[in-house]
Amino acid sequence: MDTELLLARGNAAMAAGDGPAAADCYRAALVASPDHAGLLYNLGNALRACGDTAGAEAALRHSLAVQPDQAAAHNNLGNLLRATGRPAEALEAYRRALHLAPRDGQVRGNLGTALIDLHRPEEAAVWLGQAVAADPADAQTRVNLAGAMMLRRAPAAALAEYRRARALAPDLPGAALGEAIARLTLGDWIAGWEAYEARLLEPRFRPYTTDLPGPRWHGPEPVRGRTLLLLSEQGLGDTLQFCRYAPLLRARGARVVLQAPPPLLPVLRGLADVLAAPGDTLPPFDFWCPLMSLPRAFATTPATVPAAPYLAADPAVLRRWRGRLGARRGLRVGLAWAGNAEHRQDALRSLPQPALAPLLDVPGIEAHALQPEARPADGRIRSHPDLADFADAAALAALMDVVISVDTATAHLAGALGRPVWILLARAADFRWMLDRTDTPWYPSARLFRQARPRDWAEVVGDAARALRDLAGSRRAGRWDQR
Repeated sequence: MDTELLLARGNAAMAAGDGPAAADCYRAALVASPDHAGLLYNLGNALRACGDTAGAEAALRHSLAVQPDQAAAHNNLGNLLRATGRPAEALEAYRRALHLAPRDGQVRGNLGTALIDLHRPEEAAVWLGQAVAADPADAQTRVNLAGAMMLRRAPAAALAEYRRARALAPDLPGAALGEAIARLTLGDWIAGWEAYEARLLEPRFRPYTTDLPGPRWHGPEPVRGRTLLLLSEQGLGDTLQFCRYAPLLRARGARVVLQAPPPLLPVLRGLADVLAAPGDTLPPFDFWCPLMSLPRAFATTPATVPAAPYLAADPAVLRRWRGRLGARRGLRVGLAWAGNAEHRQDALRSLPQPALAPLLDVPGIEAHALQPEARPADGRIRSHPDLADFADAAALAALMDVVISVDTATAHLAGALGRPVWILLARAADFRWMLDRTDTPWYPSARLFRQARPRDWAEVVGDAARALRDLAGSRRAGRWDQR
């Protein structure tokens, strides 16, 4: 069959959304014209639509080897590389596309998103701003620009962009949730928690509330004598932070069923009437509510956070760990320097273990790793590979004079226990820590140490080391915590 006819049929199939049929047409045409750049480009797009990213990449690279001056092919290759987690390569592809099409606003926007993935928000904002100027009606680019502004710690400017994006496309994924996070960061919690409900419309959040019978609890409905199912969502730290509302519901007379990740169940005992892991058979319930919707239901503001310690170490586990630690050799410091590597922002919030050195140089301390998987390379950190679960972690944290942690579950655990906890925060910290504060209404025992420059942990750790030196000095003067 004629190459041009096969090309036309393939294009028609792509326009109809039939990627497999389109790919078959392009492959058939390539038999006679194996180095046809246009066919290879189209095949790459069709294969990506079919989910064959490896085949799509090969086809696009072959097309560019035949005809290097295709701006669209470089741009589409960049899109594929970014989608497969290779932002540095994507950035190079976008730069080549921009060189060939310097006035293309879409390419500028794509380049900006790659820079966000590479944690370079200052540069990203420049390119995304140019893309918005080229097409002010492009709502998605405005959302991307707002994301860069959030990373630059400019939530007020980001909020304005999110609102413009929503005016252009009210149902655009990410716009409403972005607006919520900007509001919460700014301390506008009443409007922020209301807007934060938009998260439940996004695909990544839907598993938390799928196929639940009965009505959802929003706050005004009476709960005395009723059973209320609370559903954990997102990370372990989120569950530890927001489970604080379970006792408030019990105080209102509710019977509370708390569904939480299995690793947390041992430390949550006593917090609810029934604990369950996802997939467990649940008792009948009258209402259900996602855990992170409870601040909205309780109309929580920074002044009304239920902040009293709400978790406690199991006494038997505490006694066991006290025996394991033995005689005190100095100020006991618990350390957690890395979170879940699967977290989207883990590269920003975790720090390499050698960066802890200034803390370990403080005389008179006894350092303990609060990460069970840790095998500290620095012999001054005592590892505890026998930390079996969060009940063990709670007991060990309770025996520390101070816990120093990055923004991870360990920080929330220490705060929930009411233990002194120093939290080391990235420049663009999570919304729950708001802006510039050295304290937090969520945990009165916490002190926040913030980066002045993105990805620069030296100053943060140095500030914490000076504070630790002062604390160790005061304890040497006789004011020891005898836990």
